[in-house]
Amino acid sequence: MSDISLSLSARSNLLSLKSTQSLLDRTSSRLSTGLKVSKPIDDAAAFFAAAALTRTAANQTTGQKNIEQTSNSIETAINGLASITKLVQTIQGTLSSLATATSVTQSNTLLGQYNTLLSQIDNLANSASYQGVNLINTSTTTVGVSFSGQPGASDLTITAIRSDSAGLNLTTIAAGLFFSQITAIAAQTSRPSFDTIASVASIASRAAVNAAPSLASSASTASINSIASAASQASNASSPSQSSVASVESVASAAARAAVSAINAAASTPSVASRSSIDSVASVASTPSAVGVAVAAVNTALITQINTAVGNALSQLSAAQSTLGTTNAILSVRLEFSKSYVATLQSGSAQLTVADLNEESANLTSLQTAQSLGVVSLRISSEAQQGLLRLF
Repeated sequence: MSDISLSLSARSNLLSLKSTQSLLDRTSSRLSTGLKVSKPIDDAAAFFAAAALTRTAANQTTGQKNIEQTSNSIETAINGLASITKLVQTIQGTLSSLATATSVTQSNTLLGQYNTLLSQIDNLANSASYQGVNLINTSTTTVGVSFSGQPGASDLTITAIRSDSAGLNLTTIAAGLFFSQITAIAAQTSRPSFDTIASVASIASRAAVNAAPSLASSASTASINSIASAASQASNASSPSQSSVASVESVASAAARAAVSAINAAASTPSVASRSSIDSVASVASTPSAVGVAVAAVNTALITQINTAVGNALSQLSAAQSTLGTTNAILSVRLEFSKSYVATLQSGSAQLTVADLNEESANLTSLQTAQSLGVVSLRISSEAQQGLLRLF
């Protein structure tokens, strides 16, 4: 059977209708998918460029998830550090109470509270875990964050900071230790004895005064009485005459003066015996060395030592919070950038592949009209051929 011969106009109309139908199919596909480039044949350059942008956006989206989860781990660690800081501050108050303890019982009670607080610090540090990641109960854990989302890549490495009691250098204390202070006085060399004071030289004996007759001797009494001699008394009894006056003067006679000298001689100081020398001062015995003694008092030295450790722990906690806070701020900035970057990538990909629905709707209307006209044109062409056949 030979091929059917079509007229030139019919064949042209058929080709036009076929092309219109192809365009209608493409427009319908764009309207249904929303993409003007959905396969390489549509536009190879745009298709592969859009695919690269879409792949990068997908990786960035994965990076966003990594950032968000790591940020949650850091926030958990920061909250744990804040709670541990409160417990350490409570320890400071317990130490202040220990410094004023007045009995072993009171001291041991406060000591039990101190050890309990350390135990709670450890428990809290172990509980600050997010999806198996704990950044404060060890110093060996590291967390790598890939901002680009590439497998195995690490754009930021976070190292855990151990902040439990061991990491803060805080250790438990045995009962009774705070209230048993040993006042140890170091053994000292015996003090040397004082030098012997030299004997004081004896006072020279006073020169002996020749002993005179004793004051109470009868001879001396008689000498005194001789002052008032009978002759003198007789003179006194007589009328006052020149001779009587002379008798009175006889008191001062040589004999009387001799009697007075005898009296003075009787009153002379006997010779003073020489004083014996002052005994020398005995040597002072040396002071024996003192030994340590147990004193019932608060061990202030130990409290001071632990207070220093607690102060260092608070500084360490503050530094750890600052470090993790800075890292979390970096992650927040990168997360914001990643979200903006993903939006830009997706927008670029859409510009290459997404169809303009308004344009495609207009195209559909135009193609439908063209298809209708093509059908009409084909019918007219067929009718012309039929008219020719009627002539026979």
